[in-house]
Amino acid sequence: MSEERSNGGFFKGFVAGGIVGAILALLYAPKKGEELRKDIKEKSEEFRGDAEKLYEEAKHFSEEKLADALKKAEQLRAEAEKKYEEAKQKYEQVLEDAKKITEDLKKKMKGPESSASEGEEKKKSGKKKGKISEAIEAGKKAFEQEMNKSKS
Repeated sequence: MSEERSNGGFFKGFVAGGIVGAILALLYAPKKGEELRKDIKEKSEEFRGDAEKLYEEAKHFSEEKLADALKKAEQLRAEAEKKYEEAKQKYEQVLEDAKKITEDLKKKMKGPESSASEGEEKKKSGKKKGKISEAIEAGKKAFEQEMNKSKS
């Protein structure tokens, strides 16, 4: 960016120096006043045309660069939006799967409720421990499946 600025400064200095040099050369040339004024006017118009041409080229160049930058920014925005939507969908799917697993675990943990004696209570607590282990295993499997899906 600073290189482009220094190039612009160089061109301005070059044009200004050319104009000053041409005027000095004309002033010190052995010509009549009317002829000299005519030459100065012609040279200044020539340099003005050159300066306008350089200005238009620089303007066109900067407009192209700006359009390219805006296009690239739009592409990056669209890509970021797409990535966000993909991540959002994955999050929602994982959340939904977790809710299903939680509901399944709750159902497995409740089981049929009845009045039971102490012996039956021990059997139930043993079954509950087995159900808890099953629920943990089911959760692990679901997690592994989800991880395998995201790797694919």
